[in-house]
Amino acid sequence: MENDTVRTLGDNTLVDIWIEGKSRAITISGAAIEARAGTTLSESERREFVRTNLSLIVGAASEFLRSNPAAEAILIEAGQIGGRQASGERRSGGDRRKGDRRQRNAGPPGGVERRGR
Repeated sequence: MENDTVRTLGDNTLVDIWIEGKSRAITISGAAIEARAGTTLSESERREFVRTNLSLIVGAASEFLRSNPAAEAILIEAGQIGGRQASGERRSGGDRRKGDRRQRNAGPPGGVERRGR
């Protein structure tokens, strides 16, 4: 993505994206970004957040367009950026294997091996 397509203006971060057949201006409020990030961010950190989480931004913009199909400009407020929070554990249940899957080496099948009588 080019550097000039993501920019900050006051508390808002703006990005121009081709979405659903049109070039649209998407404005993400600083409160929306900070609510998702969980901390206060500088202007450059907000721009970087938008660049690295573009799929979340596009998802929120698409959701906005479903309710307002004729909208040219899209405003994303706090609580509208979906997806799940990044965490260290991908699975919510932990390890899916419930027991030790390794089997004890019992030797060759069929019991004791006899060679050359």
